[in-house]
Amino acid sequence: MLEPLAATVLNSILPSRPIATHFLAPKSAFGMAVRPAAHALPHDFFTPHALGVKGKQRALPEDEHRCSSSSDGTSRWDNEAVSAGGTDLTNAPASRTLPIRPRTRRIPGHKPIASTSGSHIPSIRTWSRQVHVAQKRHASSGTAVEPLRHPPSVPDERNAWMKTFRDVSHGSDAVSPEDAWQAFESLWLRNGRLPGPPSAALAFLANVMLGVVLGRQGDISPELFHRWGTRLQEALHHIDPGIQDMPRNLVRVRWNGLVLAAEAMLGNLDEAADACAMLFHQVDSAHKVAQRGQILQVYTVLLRAMEQHRGTRAVADLLVEHRWVNKYLSGLRQPPPLVRDVTQFAKVAHSSLSRLEEPVPYLQHWSRILSKESMSTFGSLLVYATSWAKRDPYPILQALQDDGVVLPDRLVLMAVKNLARIGSYAAADKILASVSPEVTDKVGYQLPRPGYHSTALFLASRQGKTDDAEEFYNILARWNKVDVHDQAAYLHAYAVAGKPDRVVGLFREMFPSAPNHDSKQPRPNLVHYTTVIFAYSQVGDLDGVNLWLRELSQAGLRPDLYVYSIILQSFAAQGDVESMSSLLDQMRTSGIQPSTIIYTTLITTLANRQDPMAAERTFKRAVDEGVNPDRRMVSALMNAYVESGSWQGVIRAFDYLNTPGRPGASVTIEVFNTLMKAYVLIGAPFRLVANLFRRLGAAKLNPDGRTFALLIQSACDSGFMDIAEDLYAEMERLSASEERSSLRGDVYCLTILMRGYLVLNRRMKAKGVLDRMKEKGIQPNAVTYAGILKAYGEQNTEEGMKVAEEFLQSLLNPDTGKSWLQLERGRRLTVETVFRPLLSAYVHSEKVLDAQRLHQDMLDAGGEPTLGSLAALLDVHRRTGNIDGVRTIWPEIHRLGLDFIRQNSLLSPGESTAPTLRGHGTIMCIPLSIYIDALSAAGEHAEVALVWKTLKDQGLQFDSHNWNHLVTALVRAGEPHRAFDIVENVILKYQQQSRRQHGRERDVHPMSPLALDLPPLEEGELPPPREEAPLHSAVRRKALAARATKRLRNVASVEERGAQDFAHPLHMLQQLSPVWNTWRPHGATLTLLGRVLEHLRAGKVVQAVRPHADADFEHAALDVEEIRRRTEVAGRVLGGVYDAFPRTVQLVREYELMKRSSRRGNTDESS
Repeated sequence: MLEPLAATVLNSILPSRPIATHFLAPKSAFGMAVRPAAHALPHDFFTPHALGVKGKQRALPEDEHRCSSSSDGTSRWDNEAVSAGGTDLTNAPASRTLPIRPRTRRIPGHKPIASTSGSHIPSIRTWSRQVHVAQKRHASSGTAVEPLRHPPSVPDERNAWMKTFRDVSHGSDAVSPEDAWQAFESLWLRNGRLPGPPSAALAFLANVMLGVVLGRQGDISPELFHRWGTRLQEALHHIDPGIQDMPRNLVRVRWNGLVLAAEAMLGNLDEAADACAMLFHQVDSAHKVAQRGQILQVYTVLLRAMEQHRGTRAVADLLVEHRWVNKYLSGLRQPPPLVRDVTQFAKVAHSSLSRLEEPVPYLQHWSRILSKESMSTFGSLLVYATSWAKRDPYPILQALQDDGVVLPDRLVLMAVKNLARIGSYAAADKILASVSPEVTDKVGYQLPRPGYHSTALFLASRQGKTDDAEEFYNILARWNKVDVHDQAAYLHAYAVAGKPDRVVGLFREMFPSAPNHDSKQPRPNLVHYTTVIFAYSQVGDLDGVNLWLRELSQAGLRPDLYVYSIILQSFAAQGDVESMSSLLDQMRTSGIQPSTIIYTTLITTLANRQDPMAAERTFKRAVDEGVNPDRRMVSALMNAYVESGSWQGVIRAFDYLNTPGRPGASVTIEVFNTLMKAYVLIGAPFRLVANLFRRLGAAKLNPDGRTFALLIQSACDSGFMDIAEDLYAEMERLSASEERSSLRGDVYCLTILMRGYLVLNRRMKAKGVLDRMKEKGIQPNAVTYAGILKAYGEQNTEEGMKVAEEFLQSLLNPDTGKSWLQLERGRRLTVETVFRPLLSAYVHSEKVLDAQRLHQDMLDAGGEPTLGSLAALLDVHRRTGNIDGVRTIWPEIHRLGLDFIRQNSLLSPGESTAPTLRGHGTIMCIPLSIYIDALSAAGEHAEVALVWKTLKDQGLQFDSHNWNHLVTALVRAGEPHRAFDIVENVILKYQQQSRRQHGRERDVHPMSPLALDLPPLEEGELPPPREEAPLHSAVRRKALAARATKRLRNVASVEERGAQDFAHPLHMLQQLSPVWNTWRPHGATLTLLGRVLEHLRAGKVVQAVRPHADADFEHAALDVEEIRRRTEVAGRVLGGVYDAFPRTVQLVREYELMKRSSRRGNTDESS
């Protein structure tokens, strides 16, 4: 029989009926043992029901269960039950489960058990009075229950259920909570008894509930908690925890804890919290660790339930009041049996606290109530949680410091290191500056503060500050405090600075090689070798990387995930996709699964290659493999959308990062910079961009050098060079006054300024910026020189081109050095960067021989043919009517395009279909437009149709420019009806569809950052058109920014909304201005169609262009009958166009009227 304490507690909690009422009935043990059960469990025992009516509920029959309980709470089961899963699992670890599928199993026609979610838990005082009441021992009911009359289960099916029960009871994470519950339900319903002893059943229930609470059942919500709380509560009705006194009975401790967990999930939070406090302090010394683990599981459920029902502030209040659990949140070492339970509890607590809104005012509220010591404990917890979430804890530290609260040095220095690891160097510098490097001992001596110099060295090393790293390392060496971590940090500083020779020298000094070295001589570990490899990867020296990989192997070490990530990043910097793919295969062969760092590198590479669809596939695969995406990984996906011009994808990824509770959700300055890059590349007006910049302070974000560079770029695009110069000066001032190295002017900012002046043709100002670079010792890069060469090429004079050629040759002169070649994405692309401006100049001036010669010079200088350079040659042949040259180059372009896609598919494996051209318009659509224009002008109409069909079959998603060029090609082929059809049913339909999609309501809290998870197409819609490429041309951005300013008449309202929502102006820009909706007929297309209509109205048939044909002579030679026939044909074609394509005809008329009106206005102004 249940002890009085348990009976009292449970009757208090569940007043509608006592648990297992037959245990309390005045029957003899023998009588209860031999009396047969009236019936088994109700049909719908496992189905949650609404609350029952108030008042007494019918108790279960006295002999409904027959079970004999031993004094330790375990039951005597038949041999089958014990062998199937009857091991005592009291100490089984908590379960980690997979996402659920919708629950489908329901047993109809069964009687419900009264729901008890409106029950009450006794207060701590009531419970404490009942703890020491003398216990009476009673005989419990029998051991068997008549099984339900269900068809016998298939043996294999029952074995699978039993395996699930055993696995989950032991803490397996291979089964979802819903699947586990269905197995439990099936075993109990078919056998009429628990599938194992109470200890196993309770361990099973505890692990299932933890799986639900930790989010592995799906999205957490109060409704989900209520459903599972009801299930848990009903299951506990039928489990006998034994009669031994608490707290010695571990089964009873877990049973009571699960009762409290159920109450918390059902929303009875205050009572559950009070009871948890009592349960925590009732610990048996002989089972302290096991009981602590079970109670922490209850607290894990309680915290999550508190957040769901009352919010994060209630979680923080609970942790303040229950300060005894805070020691499990400090990151201190715990006994091995507790590690899993502590980790789960800390994860829930930290994630909840990291979502606490306005933590500083909250701390100030408690500072008026709590002691300094308590404030230190809770403040430390908030700092730890904020750092855990990879956010800046400086405001919290500052508030605590202002209030005179002293935090442990260990915690503050840990926050500095965490911020350094995620690249938030400005915040880390601020926090470290608030800590004194020395402490005074009892006799007044100044001693180094423990951990300070190691942390300072770590922070300096991450930023590549070699001078600071040297200083801190020497201090540590002077006090004989250098350890292996400090050695690695010291090496890392020079590695980040790109000085592999110095890294190797220090490595040899620290670990001198000796043929017969003894065991006491210091030996390098994997981290030290990895740092040397990283140093060579920073400068793209693959030979050095391979050399030190061999040294690592010879030292008896094996590459780990971090080594692989460094090598992968080195290959990515060189643009060596083949080697990246081989390395990924080698990793998987070695049993090393890719991490967030690896996947972030892959997504970043695909973003640089403007392949957002492959980036999405890679992100999705990472999630499917169990990788928990962090902020950097989601930001890399967001950047992939920026690079491809997928503005809806950018907004969705940003909204995901801005939604608390999403994996990796956090809006840092790095995330803001990615969003700001989207504003610049979409051609947003400077006023909008500047207003967003001004709101950074309110969002508690500190701008870095990249933020200023983007703002300067926006000012230059709008022609506001004075503002751009002021911004650069402010950036330099902040760098000097606040000692923020991240704000130092670099080659990128100065190159932006120089190119801004060159666009405005202010060459002397541009030269002044170049001189400024030299004065500061800043080495210009390839982009800098490309800007200069472009300015010379745009002069379109023989003298300018000659000067440009001489300047280019001076750059390639081996005697002058070529440090500018050290640019990301490899030497080949760097060489092309400086050659492309002159190549484009020769193309526009239609100088075929010069263009071919320059292209060959590029190859001789170490470059390779690319789609961009070959497209330029294709264009120069098109412009000069050289159809043979066009035909010669196109197959090579087609081959490179397919190879490009094949390489991208190597980085996103797992696709069931072969790589296609879908989604790669930026690399193939431009050459295609050039090619079909050249073919149609030469009269090669059949070849146009053939290449269009070939690329369509290969999956190319044609852009709006391709369709416009196809209209021109169809007119040249003598098919005006089909030309109008393309405009009416493709271009205009896509335009209308795009506007509808852009006008859809925005989901500001998306569950996924992937654009492929946007709402599906409506019935009858065309496949979604590919996004247009972003505006990398400063001239085009300037024109579009001016046009956008005119169209956004109510800029103030957009700016006001943008104050609270950084992405709202971008959302408005893609809707309001058709500039960004490029799915429209081009002006040249409408002009051509207008001439077609005029031609048809004149009774003339549109003839196909034929090589070497004289159309005027042929028309003059026609006889009267042929002219009459052609006039009739023209009339029929014209009537068919009017009837079938009214929108296109109307658009052509409107465009002609607009042009005439514009010409009339210009004439009036001139007169």
